[in-house]
Amino acid sequence: MHKINIRSFDLNLLSVFVVLWDTRSVTRASDRLALTQPAVSHALRRMRDAVGDDLFVNAKGGLVPTARCEALIGPVREALEKIGLALQEEETFVPSLAQREFNIAAGDLIEFSIVPQLVEQLGKDAPGIVVRMTHVPEGDLALQLLESGEIDVIMSGQPLKGMGVHNETLTDISLATLIWKQERLTKRRFPMALYLKRPHVIIRMPDRQGSIVDQTLAGLGLQRPIGAVVQNFMTMPMVAARTGYICNVPSRMATMFANLFDLSVHEPPIDFAATPLCMSWHKRFEGDQAHAWLLQQVRNTVR
Repeated sequence: MHKINIRSFDLNLLSVFVVLWDTRSVTRASDRLALTQPAVSHALRRMRDAVGDDLFVNAKGGLVPTARCEALIGPVREALEKIGLALQEEETFVPSLAQREFNIAAGDLIEFSIVPQLVEQLGKDAPGIVVRMTHVPEGDLALQLLESGEIDVIMSGQPLKGMGVHNETLTDISLATLIWKQERLTKRRFPMALYLKRPHVIIRMPDRQGSIVDQTLAGLGLQRPIGAVVQNFMTMPMVAARTGYICNVPSRMATMFANLFDLSVHEPPIDFAATPLCMSWHKRFEGDQAHAWLLQQVRNTVR
């Protein structure tokens, strides 16, 4: 085991190490740290010598962490945060006076159904707070961006797996079935015969193995016809209004879409399982008053 003399170890190297982990680039790390690239490279060499490991290896896409590096990042980051907290007295977060930007990752559907109300409320209570929306990153990148703080919250249909991640189920999303009013359907529940005959307009979801609708129908030996596959959630009711196609949308938005596009709202012909709406964040921000406040605003908006 490689031994380190902590008395002679330069703790500034740890800050460089964490930023290199977050950026995976000497160039980007030097920009963030306001250091020259040679200075960052020199710090990395010293860190390598101290721990007896390469820590990062060069690859086409940037720096790739070694196994030793992956084992170190958590404890090192936590130690730096504890030192920072010990050396400074935290100011009380006052929403009405705060100037801050939060980055929230969410899919098209979730953004459309939640963000307008969230921003409306923030505008009243905290006019200096800016919400910036982004797509949910794929794979390990989601965890990496949460850990680094580049994304504050991820909202999706499933919990995010990873060390240090907290997940909370905010609500369950049930579906309503829409069709143009000229169909003159009077019953509350949509007729199965028409559901299986009329084409559906659906949204493309590359990260899922078929929707809950198709999975449920397949389990009954049934299949619905697909007339159009769109990329944007808002396009579905617009297509349904012009074609007579069927679309399924979250119940909380069904009435709004019906009023906007002259559609009728119905219960699906069979009960589809509700989809959970999960909120994910990293535990390293639990001591951040502003971050905790944001999480509560999201809860208030959804519930």
